[in-house]
Amino acid sequence: MRIAWICHFTNEQIQSILKPHKKVSEFAPWITYTIAVFENRYDIELHIISPHEYISGIKEFKLNGIYYHFFNPYIPIWGRHWPSFFKWDYWTDFKKNKRIVKRLVEKINPDIIHLQGAENPYYSSTILQFFGNLPVIVNLQKTSFDMSYGDSIYAKTRQRIEKEIISKSSYLSVQTKSMFEDITELNPLAKIYYVSFSELHLNPIDIEKKYDIVFFARVCPEKGIIDLLKALQLVKKSISNVSLYVIGPCAKNFLEEIKKISKELEIENNIVWKGYLSTLKDVYLEASKAKISVLPTYYDIIPGTIIESMQLGLPVVSYKTGSIPELNEERENVLLVDKGNIEGLANNIINLLTDKELYKTMRERGIEYTKKIDNNDLVFHQHLECYQKVIEDFYNNKEGY
Repeated sequence: MRIAWICHFTNEQIQSILKPHKKVSEFAPWITYTIAVFENRYDIELHIISPHEYISGIKEFKLNGIYYHFFNPYIPIWGRHWPSFFKWDYWTDFKKNKRIVKRLVEKINPDIIHLQGAENPYYSSTILQFFGNLPVIVNLQKTSFDMSYGDSIYAKTRQRIEKEIISKSSYLSVQTKSMFEDITELNPLAKIYYVSFSELHLNPIDIEKKYDIVFFARVCPEKGIIDLLKALQLVKKSISNVSLYVIGPCAKNFLEEIKKISKELEIENNIVWKGYLSTLKDVYLEASKAKISVLPTYYDIIPGTIIESMQLGLPVVSYKTGSIPELNEERENVLLVDKGNIEGLANNIINLLTDKELYKTMRERGIEYTKKIDNNDLVFHQHLECYQKVIEDFYNNKEGY
């Protein structure tokens, strides 16, 4: 079976081969880890079609049995984003990227295409031209379609294309029960498959604890950083020297805003702003310097931050959003409160930092749970079975598109 993924990601190894004009930070690690599950197999041929910043033209190579096809989605030759005053890609509805991906797909001639995520139009929009012509399945990385991207033309384009892809897809893949329930409301005719993705297996890092709390994710309102700041103010009333370590990329204007908020809440001296780190290895090392991990995310499935924290032995506090409550189906593995419950968030933080027995229990449960779900054979066979069913159904029922 010849499979093509359309996705976006990068890591150190990929950049060492591509040699982009400018190094960029790693992202979408679940793509990297799941690709590894398909490496050096003789029953499938996996092709990765992916945009990459700061490269010229198309770069193709084979690594560990996987075929990679990277293309420049932005300014020709230079490979950097189009400037805000000249968003050529948005004005043309990503015509250049669609043309490049079409040529690559025609050359690969895959049995099936798997789009990884519909919410980033600079690559996801390229899938629309293949509906009805090839078996196509769209993997959803979120189902919170009520989340606003903003009022700009770019935000509206992003939301329009995402909804168009999902509404036109006959085949969708999801990872959790709540995703299945959510997507049936938006596209009740689609056939939905459960497909898991692989996570890097981490072990707790033996390092001195310098901070009480770590927040490591994209620093933005949707990830709940403002809620965490408000909760920290409440925690400080019980633990005066409580410390928060914030790791992750943040827009300059928003960083100024939340620093102003922290000053107004009189917690600015309790926070260390680390910023973004270019490698995941550095992120995990720095995160391990904290005692607990807090991510009060507003819209998510099961964030990688939560799974990684559990693997690292960091007890987790979060909101009951998306599929996160599914982590507690058999027993309480993470401490959860309703979205927006700042007081509950603060109480869970205080309890973990002051109750040694609770801390030990939640730490052990997190490690045990993540070992239990670490199953690469399951990931591979779920994908393969899904692809076989989609291909068969597509050719038996072409009018499904």
